[in-house]
Amino acid sequence: MTLFAFISRHAPTPGQIALAAEQGIALEPIGDLDAFTVQAGDIYAHGPFEGVVVVHPAAALRLAPTFIIGVFENGTRPGEGERPQFFAKSLHLFNLVD
Repeated sequence: MTLFAFISRHAPTPGQIALAAEQGIALEPIGDLDAFTVQAGDIYAHGPFEGVVVVHPAAALRLAPTFIIGVFENGTRPGEGERPQFFAKSLHLFNLVD
């Protein structure tokens, strides 16, 4: 299994863990980091990760030169004024590492 950092204030759901495992990825929660200031060193401080699963596009852009980036696709989109809900229907990987 390839180890990916999971940046979030939430723990990965069983569905997210399963989707990652289908792609040979183990998720390691490292807590919430500021998407606008996060750097590779912040990730390496938590362990030797090959990839990072992010929520915020700023974090993806800042970390993409160093790590494979994973983003879970939301399976539900609430209507206008409805309560937001989330369930991951797929994990997309982006490899821009030189």
